[in-house]
Amino acid sequence: MKMKKLILSFLTVFSLLACSTDDENTGGDNGSGISNSPLSGKLYGVNFTADGGRADLNVVFGDAVVEIRIGSEGLACETSQFSGEFPIRITAPRTEGTHNSNVYVTFNDPNSDSFISVSGGIEIEIITLTETSVDFKIKATSTSTDNNINGRHQVVICE
Repeated sequence: MKMKKLILSFLTVFSLLACSTDDENTGGDNGSGISNSPLSGKLYGVNFTADGGRADLNVVFGDAVVEIRIGSEGLACETSQFSGEFPIRITAPRTEGTHNSNVYVTFNDPNSDSFISVSGGIEIEIITLTETSVDFKIKATSTSTDNNINGRHQVVICE
């Protein structure tokens, strides 16, 4: 009888621990490392915080994508999508959900014509994609330069 109680106690404790571990991973960043904080990071070694930006819906090589351009000056659709005022460009599938393939980030050096494109190790979650805006979270790091972004941001979709 004692052995039965001991095994039952062990199973109860084990199941409680397993449940609490699962619960911990469902909050905040779902264990992915993507921050819920405002989008920020480093751009060529200088701290960067996203303020403004724009998104354009395009088709690239037959795939529907959203191209998100991020700046730090509060700019939106009034600024050309090709403007240097948007030093970070994100290209991702045009669907809500979490994506880690077919995602590209380009970091443009605001002080020169240099840039670096990253295509691996990126995770983006398109939280909502409507006719007028895209709300997303992203984590991207360049392994060869001091460029990285992590956090949540929302931009308007331009026509």
